Amino acid sequence: MKITCLHTGQSHVEGFTRLFANEGWEGALEHIVRPDLLARAQSDGTEAVAADVAALLDPFAQADTVLCTCSTLGVMVERLGGDNVLRIDRPAMEAAASYRAVMLAICLESTRGPSVALFEDCSKGRAPDVVFCEDAWPHFEAGDSPGFYRAIAQSVGAAMIDAPDTDCIVLAQASMQGAAPYLMDIGVPVLATPPLAVRRAIKITRR
Repeated sequence: MKITCLHTGQSHVEGFTRLFANEGWEGALEHIVRPDLLARAQSDGTEAVAADVAALLDPFAQADTVLCTCSTLGVMVERLGGDNVLRIDRPAMEAAASYRAVMLAICLESTRGPSVALFEDCSKGRAPDVVFCEDAWPHFEAGDSPGFYRAIAQSVGAAMIDAPDTDCIVLAQASMQGAAPYLMDIGVPVLATPPLAVRRAIKITRR
């Protein structure tokens, strides 16, 4: 059994390797890192990388499971891949759909459309509140993880003042998972996409 992870950032390799180990995964784990896909999707739109994504997924048509950890590419990998392809944010959005008032936190504008559309699909049309953590991404690009997580927490905390009825927060991008501990005192569940996706990928592979 093998699970292949498609990343758009090298920093995800260590974190996802650890997550799979923590879940007791003893099968093979492969990482493919393509930061160029995210860069082009951000600058030219996701359709600009459709051919490359299709070519990347094609050899895995008969593979056990492919987990795409980039939320920007989520719609595309679901469209172009088979039943063995999982987008990182689907399990978290399905869980969040059971809550009444959901806030999605994002750090990239390219994530907004795919994340909102997925939540609306999972929740049968309900729209989430979206908080754009615009000050966070420069910290990520500089390798300043604590600064990145603090900036996310500050943006979410400020947004909660204007949306006090929120009863669930989703950190929509995999890279945002480390902000969850900074939000422990916020009073509502905070869902990060990687743990739920890792569990789902293992379940798909073992079925």
